[in-house]
Amino acid sequence: MAVSPKSCLHSSLLILAFLPLSKPDSARFDVIGPPEPIVAAVGDDVELPCHLSPNMSAERMELRWFRGKVAAAVLVRRDGREQDGEQVAEYRGRATLVDRDIAAGRVAVRIHPVRASDDGEYRCFFRQDGSYEEASVHLKVAALGSDPHIHMEVRENGEVRLECISVGWYPEPHVQWRTSGGEQFLSTSESRNPDEEGLFTVAASVIIRDPSMKNISCSIQNLLLGQEKKVDISIPAPFLPRLTPWMVAVAVILMVLGFLTIGSIVCTWRLYKERSRQRKDEFGSKEKLLEELRWKKATVHAVDVTLDPDTAHPHLFLYEDSRSVRLEDSRQELPEKPERFDSWPCVLGRETFTSGQHFWEVEVGDRADWAVGVCRENVVKKGFDPMTPENGFWAVELYGNGYWALTPLRTPLPLAGPPRRVGIFLDYESGDVSFYNMTDGSHIYTFSNASFSGPLRPFFCLWSCGKKPLTICPVTDGPERVTIVADAKAFTKEIPLSPIGEDSASGDTLHSKLIPTQPSQRAP
Repeated sequence: MAVSPKSCLHSSLLILAFLPLSKPDSARFDVIGPPEPIVAAVGDDVELPCHLSPNMSAERMELRWFRGKVAAAVLVRRDGREQDGEQVAEYRGRATLVDRDIAAGRVAVRIHPVRASDDGEYRCFFRQDGSYEEASVHLKVAALGSDPHIHMEVRENGEVRLECISVGWYPEPHVQWRTSGGEQFLSTSESRNPDEEGLFTVAASVIIRDPSMKNISCSIQNLLLGQEKKVDISIPAPFLPRLTPWMVAVAVILMVLGFLTIGSIVCTWRLYKERSRQRKDEFGSKEKLLEELRWKKATVHAVDVTLDPDTAHPHLFLYEDSRSVRLEDSRQELPEKPERFDSWPCVLGRETFTSGQHFWEVEVGDRADWAVGVCRENVVKKGFDPMTPENGFWAVELYGNGYWALTPLRTPLPLAGPPRRVGIFLDYESGDVSFYNMTDGSHIYTFSNASFSGPLRPFFCLWSCGKKPLTICPVTDGPERVTIVADAKAFTKEIPLSPIGEDSASGDTLHSKLIPTQPSQRAP
């Protein structure tokens, strides 16, 4: 059969038209991400994996993980190495490539430690020559907050107001009140407010008007983890019974009698006020002690506190004179020592106390998130054991806009005003550690009748970013200062799944980073 030249030319043009649309087999690939979201706890490490299909080497490919926009790079690898300069500041130093199976096309980005702000969708992007593909990876971040604490207020009308508080949750938790019989009821009011690190503080309150309700529980649940923290409280019998007509009549009679004897009452009250004033002048030991600490500390009880570099966390940088330390984002290569903190960003003073009375002051200024106090020399410095008196720590902290004493059930400290300088007074023989607001001379908190054994040392911790210093005041008012500074990009390692169990003082608390509920839940 004869074929015309015109027909051959037409067929050739069609073939040439389709050739540019075809990719060579070696350039054709798909990127596969995990089918289900990955769940990670705040403070833990997490890997977000992707792999090529079919299996092929990704060593010479451009790899990129990003959020939202391609330019918002979590990690970039090109020309066989990571491109740190293209990372956004939030992930610089926290995101690294896991490439042990890169020859088979399997890679992952490791984020450490996980923050609440890391929650969301990530895009995994592979490019070689003119071909590129991407896949999505979903990361769900979770944090199990502190043990809840219930504050009870009994009102004059017989009503009881309960407020349940807990800190350090992510995502927003669910609050549930129950009676002893298991009956559920709703909160009168609830609030869930994120702190600077994105973790939620929850406060829920109810009004109890039924006197038959004796035992109430508050349960705070993390629906993502399927876990909860619960606390029970017993409501005491009413302080005042319900008023009946005969009680009203008796009250009226008593009022009349009261008016008849008012002159006597006024005289008695004046005598009482006068005697109280005399007692205060004679026995106001606390006020006298504070004055002694403020004005005579240099010659009576003051000690010169310096910092021990062998105990400092690797993210704390101490300088030549061992009197200043900065919390940095980078980690030092330091020799491993049993006395060095490896999880909490803390450092101890060099001085040890085995007897007597000792006083020093710390200038906290208006910076947020700090803890100061004393601890036993042999406290556990590895891991995240709760910092409570049972574990050898006696300290107070500012965390989440609240002040707390680090007791087993974190104790809130209702201060009249924020202290800019905190005085710490240790009376070893009496077993007392007292804290004072040296700005206005008021008492903050005292750990009483502790059973000290062995040496005690000054204790300091920093938590959040910020350039404002924490200063150990010298014995004499001179220019020399010991400064602890949290850098703007400082170490912000979050505490794992629990805090308060104790105090929430932070937690108390707002979720205290210092006091987890169970030591077994601690992670770096």
